Amino acid sequence: MTSSLAALWADIAAGTAQGHARDSAEAAGFREGQLIAAGIGSGVIRLDGDWAQVLPRLESLGEVKILTRNDAIVHEKIGRFGNVSVSGTTALVLNREVDLRLFLGHWHHAFQVTTASRHGPRTGILFFDLHGDAVHKIYQTEATDRAAWDALVAGLASHDQQPGLEVAPRPLPLAPRAAEAIDVAGLRTHWQALKDVHHFHGMLQDFGVDRFQALRLAGPELAREVGADALRRVLETAGAQDMPIMVFVGNPGCIQIHTGAVKRIVEMDGWLNVMDPGFTLHVKSDLLASAWVVRKPTREGDITALELYDHHHRNVAILVGERERGQPERQDWRDLLAALPAAQQARAA
Repeated sequence: MTSSLAALWADIAAGTAQGHARDSAEAAGFREGQLIAAGIGSGVIRLDGDWAQVLPRLESLGEVKILTRNDAIVHEKIGRFGNVSVSGTTALVLNREVDLRLFLGHWHHAFQVTTASRHGPRTGILFFDLHGDAVHKIYQTEATDRAAWDALVAGLASHDQQPGLEVAPRPLPLAPRAAEAIDVAGLRTHWQALKDVHHFHGMLQDFGVDRFQALRLAGPELAREVGADALRRVLETAGAQDMPIMVFVGNPGCIQIHTGAVKRIVEMDGWLNVMDPGFTLHVKSDLLASAWVVRKPTREGDITALELYDHHHRNVAILVGERERGQPERQDWRDLLAALPAAQQARAA
């Protein structure tokens, strides 16, 4: 363990560090997973297991706090695991408050981590990809079954408890194809004929186009760019009208979903936050580069989403109105998104 990582970890473990482990590691030229692994033997235990088999066992933990994030947004929920299904390297957790889409091919490293905080010890199980980036985190709450947690960790503890973690370089982003190489008319026709939102990704693959590029090519009847403050407008209006929504935030290894109302919206120090019991959202506003209102046809009618993108044109969040399967989309949600000013209008205001 290098001296720089050792010193960083000592501050993190003692709860005296300024900022989060992810930010401290990046500032020092490391990945968060490397910083965590530097603490093995000092509040950190390396874990090893078949995560597809481990996931159903998480129900035994009772109440937990789960966290999924990307560079721009942190999504936190309190609930219980349950209703887990696994198919190959893809898993679903459909237990209302714990609602996850998991891509286990990205789950390569795991650790139990205990650090000090002003509220007492904080213990979690943290999962990382090959690049040392976190894909998902599970933390104890006061209501967590500690005996079940300890038994789970004891069974997963790796024989390798040497500090350190080798990580692979992050892949370079692929340059989008030239627009003239894409069958734009075919893309629009296929998009208009969609019957299920889950077919959208396959459509992009069929036409060899990435998600952001597809929005730019689709035309305003399918994808309309709106002002950068669209997220704040939507959260505040949905909260004021008690309008239930769904908030999807993810990374390559995990998508985490909140379903329900949002109430307490707070802006502070460049962050836009939802601070509700059981659900918190933290958005670094300056990392949001664009917002789009996107329409996807289905058998039950159109689904309208607010999609958010960072400066690298990566999707960082999707918001839709809550609806029951087989039921049409809420009209108040459609009206809310329709009222968002176009990006050009917002910039001129």
